[in-house]
This record gives sequence, C-alpha cells and structure tokens, in this order.
Amino acid sequence: RVLARGKPVLMTTFVDANLMHDVLSGKSVTGVLHFFNKTPIDWYSKKQNTVERATYGSENNAARAAIEQIKAIKLTLMWLRVPLHGSPILLGDNESVTISGTQPDNKLHKRHLMLSYHYVRENVAAGCIRFAFI
Repeated sequence: RVLARGKPVLMTTFVDANLMHDVLSGKSVTGVLHFFNKTPIDWYSKKQNTVERATYGSENNAARAAIEQIKAIKLTLMWLRVPLHGSPILLGDNESVTISGTQPDNKLHKRHLMLSYHYVRENVAAGCIRFAFI
C-alpha cells in the first residue's frame, strides 16, 4: 500500500446544463467547474450529443459527465499520492436531479434517461461522490 503525501484536499465540482442553448439544433450545453479547496483547477463546457425536451434530462446528462470527470481526477490524485478530504462533492442547481440521485426509493419513468440516472445513483450509493443541491 502506498502512503499519501501532503495535506488532504477538498474536491468540489459545480455542474449545470443550459437547455436548448443551441437554437438551431436544440441541443443543451453542459458546464462543469472543478475546485481543489477553493481554487479552480479545471473546467469543461460542451454541447450535449442528444436533444432533450426537459431540463431534467439535460441536467442528468451533465451530472453523469461531471461524475466521469471526477472519477478521472480522483485517479490522477491517487497516482500522485494526494490525499482527499472525504468524498468529492458534486453541486447541482436542479433539485429533481439531486433528489433522484441521492434518494434510493425514487423511481425514474423515462426509459431514455435510465443510463445516466443509474450511473449517478450508483456512484452516490457507492460513496464515490456526495451530490447536493445549491
């Protein structure tokens, strides 16, 4: 087992999606900001691959993309032997996505959102991230 070096860092990520940002295609845009303690270390902005009819779908896709990035950053920190202060915190501005990702008794009735929904739920349940509403 390799020991971590240095002081633990708190990793916080903010995620948001802008529904129908591109008027021509109707696609949403995902925005992600990653922080170590209070210092921004990375950002991400990209047009989503699918057209969503509701904010919930675009925000859920954005949360999935943010979690994928968080896991990649955690792996990099592990290889650099930088300790983390608890699980990374993911903050989103859509209360429905946050509730569905954190409450085990919540059910999703939209089949086309199932993969992103379960990916978010699985990572929250496993303790990989803490998902909260701001």
